[in-house]
Amino acid sequence: MVPSPTVAQARGMTTSLAAGRRSLSLLDLGSLIYLGAVWGAAFLFLRIASPEIGPAWAAEVRLAIGAAVLVLVAGRATWRVARTRLVSFLLVGALFSALPFTLIAVATITLPAGFAALLNAATPLFTAAIAVGFMGQRISLRVGGGLAVGVVAVVLLVGWSPLEPGATTVLAIAAGLGAPASYAVAGNLVRARLSDVPPVELATGMLAAGAVIALPVALVSGAPGALAVDGAFSLVGVGVLSTALAWPIFFRVLRRTTPTAASTVTFIVPAFALAWGSIVLAEPVGLGLVVGFGLILVSLMLVLGVVPKLRLPVARRQALIGRGAGGS
Repeated sequence: MVPSPTVAQARGMTTSLAAGRRSLSLLDLGSLIYLGAVWGAAFLFLRIASPEIGPAWAAEVRLAIGAAVLVLVAGRATWRVARTRLVSFLLVGALFSALPFTLIAVATITLPAGFAALLNAATPLFTAAIAVGFMGQRISLRVGGGLAVGVVAVVLLVGWSPLEPGATTVLAIAAGLGAPASYAVAGNLVRARLSDVPPVELATGMLAAGAVIALPVALVSGAPGALAVDGAFSLVGVGVLSTALAWPIFFRVLRRTTPTAASTVTFIVPAFALAWGSIVLAEPVGLGLVVGFGLILVSLMLVLGVVPKLRLPVARRQALIGRGAGGS
């Protein structure tokens, strides 16, 4: 269970929750689509790099690159915020980066990138369950319907991928499901303890803490493997594009909405994971990809409440009101 926040943190959380009740702008929806694109590419990057360098080292290098980029931008500001909350930042770093990044890297060694992304799309379901069970939140019929549409969409996108039965496959699937469970706990933890921290500083502190925590695991796993050119480029891509330039945007969306709503970005990830696989690896793309991506957008609109409102011109609306009054 997430511990109760302090008074100062509660004030920040109240402000954040109030902001989350506002109608989302197209910028927020565009942010989620961008995150889906770069996090979908992360599965491709890790699918290439993890077998070469090892999953633990792939996660560590990703964290180190992402943290280094953000420290150059907001290192001093982050330290001013984090030095009085080191335990909270370490917890978030472990649950939002070190643990899930390592589990995803492990899963992508065995599982296809699209299938691993499908497992990651369970994040909103874990997040909603934690929010209901431990945070006292209620899921509306609209949000529940949106989550159901999202699940159907990712299943349609990825389809049933036959996998080799065995202990390796079972462990890979367990790792693939462990990552969204960790994300779900972390999302609620951030809202409870660090909701008043600006997105860039929060991402910087999280990635730096995650890099520190993941380093002993990488060292224990053995020496890193030799990287080929494609693996090196993949690590730079996942560290910069999918980590340093992505997490501040995610935390901005999380601050404006709820953990469940923000986690629906994982419904977009499988679509892009398959799209990047088609572009880079020449995998075929069928009609299911287009239809599935359309369903994902419907799911996002339902969960986030981004529903177009039809507004009549003022003169026409007044005429209808007057006509109704005359009739009564």
